[in-house]
Amino acid sequence: MGLFDIYSKEDWRVVMAKKEKEIKLAKVLQDMSFSLNHIEDIMADDRALLTKLVTQNNTIVDYLKQLEIDIVDEYENSITTDLSEEEQKRMKKAEELKEVLNDFMDKRKDLQEFEKELKKNKHMLTPGQVGES
Repeated sequence: MGLFDIYSKEDWRVVMAKKEKEIKLAKVLQDMSFSLNHIEDIMADDRALLTKLVTQNNTIVDYLKQLEIDIVDEYENSITTDLSEEEQKRMKKAEELKEVLNDFMDKRKDLQEFEKELKKNKHMLTPGQVGES
């Protein structure tokens, strides 16, 4: 053996593998560090953006608090006063018709429920028999 043959080939492979693993591990840790730094930068940007949005939202809310207008009441009153008598009669008839249709739909639902109950209890009914109520 010579002066430079300190390790056998098998030992040299093990030493080189360990060095490669250490290099790979250092590279992975460095990449992770860069990624974490990048994420921290993104979070700082997001935090700044959120504070801007919150302040903008607060200014909008303050502005809206200053407005005190009942638009709905004025709008409804303007519609009813601008209509002629004939149009008002038509609106009233339409509302009455709507009420009648709603009553009809409610009765229809009740009838459907009654039909379901009859189907469920069909085996208990005897044709031609009248019971006490």
